[in-house]
Amino acid sequence: MQWLCGVAVMALALGSLPLALDHMSHSVWHDEAQTHFYASQATLGEVTTQALKTRPYPPLFFFAVHYSLRLRDDETGLRLPSALFGALSVVAVFLLGSTLFDALTGAIAAFLFVLTPGAFRYFVDGDAYTLLVLASALSTAYLWKAAHSDETKDWLAYAACALLGLGTHTLFVFHVGAQLLAGAFLVANARPVERRSFKRLAAVAGFLAAVTLAWTLYYVHAGGDTRPIHFSRLPELVTVVSLAGMLAGPQSFGDLAQLLLWVPLLALGGVALYRNSRCGFWSLAIMIAVPLVAITLFIRLTLPFVAYRYGLGAFPLTCVVAACCWKLWPQRPLGRVGAAALILAYCGAGAVFIASARVNTFGFQDWRAAVHYLTDQFSMGDVVILPGDVPLSFSYYWKGPEPIRSPPSPQAISAVLREALTTHNAARSRGWVLLSSYANENLLLRRYTGPLDRNNDEQSKELAQALESRGLHACATAAFLRVTVLEVRRNSCQPNP
Repeated sequence: MQWLCGVAVMALALGSLPLALDHMSHSVWHDEAQTHFYASQATLGEVTTQALKTRPYPPLFFFAVHYSLRLRDDETGLRLPSALFGALSVVAVFLLGSTLFDALTGAIAAFLFVLTPGAFRYFVDGDAYTLLVLASALSTAYLWKAAHSDETKDWLAYAACALLGLGTHTLFVFHVGAQLLAGAFLVANARPVERRSFKRLAAVAGFLAAVTLAWTLYYVHAGGDTRPIHFSRLPELVTVVSLAGMLAGPQSFGDLAQLLLWVPLLALGGVALYRNSRCGFWSLAIMIAVPLVAITLFIRLTLPFVAYRYGLGAFPLTCVVAACCWKLWPQRPLGRVGAAALILAYCGAGAVFIASARVNTFGFQDWRAAVHYLTDQFSMGDVVILPGDVPLSFSYYWKGPEPIRSPPSPQAISAVLREALTTHNAARSRGWVLLSSYANENLLLRRYTGPLDRNNDEQSKELAQALESRGLHACATAAFLRVTVLEVRRNSCQPNP
């Protein structure tokens, strides 16, 4: 059985690579454009320096992309490391389930993991989250081994995997804290009294704490990006909803069927785990609950929005818990058939969603189509207006004249545009305004994941009114995924001769 499960998981991991490559045709969005900018620096030192300015986490993932871009500097080269780390994560989740329980549980967990579209989307996104998941799964597996064996090689392996996570993302420090707490619980409960020693655990904890402190001091000394802390956000209802959403966050992207199936899968798996191993149940509960609570509170304190990707480090563990559901009725064939039906239905829904995904299914903002449209329509003498900072995702595709920046309010945009068109003093000159939004199209999710920003339709209507007040006319609108291009003229909207 173990051999068969291993072969199935290896086939799944290898199959995820071409599947991911086949789903990389969407446009680069803001975070990916940032990754490209950092990773395309000439040296690793410059990569680190640039990343510190706006990305408050270590640069290990950017190093991987740096070398990938040397192979091919395009969307695929940008996303290839994520796909590779994602494929390795499939194997790591299998190893995690096998180490904690058995090969079949590990194989089920691996299938649940990769066939969740909300997890697979980061296989095709130029960001660090598949590497974070890989580090989480491996470090948890080796912590489990080390806590039971107390062998030096296992503690060293855990320390190495924990360092991989700490070098990937700032939020991994919360996973390390929970792992060490769970490790102490395991040492105290899973070993005989005569073998109950905390020396190696304490040594590893001290080493990881020293590394974290050293990085923190370097980060502060190097002028790394910092955010103000807002304690007033914590008592809001959004905090509680965000915490619950972080646990089932990957299921919020994909078919609703998966979200509905995940609840009984996780509940039944938790009951089965509790019945079979109280020690295993509580240690996993610590490693899931503590980071999710800490990360949610940290995000609420420092960012105006909440995204489930920040909690992805706990997802391999929840997959293992859900995979335990087949153990709930060991002597009842009908119970096992029911658990298998739930698992197959969940995996089937995810497989159908991924297989039928279109170009923009895994996209976030379609800057490529917007810029291509602008390039086709643009004429000499036209001006391009971008509210706020010029997005790196726009610069990734745009090869035309430097755009004009404007404050984001409709009145400010119309004033800047009026001045620019008057300066050009050409009756046929046009202005092109590019509006973008991060707003979730689902109003319910949008209410709890971030501030109630205006979507592009709302922005376009307000801008059109402001333009009219200055004698300008919004003549055409081209809408793309979270990006809108407005054509503006001084006179009528009649086409140019």
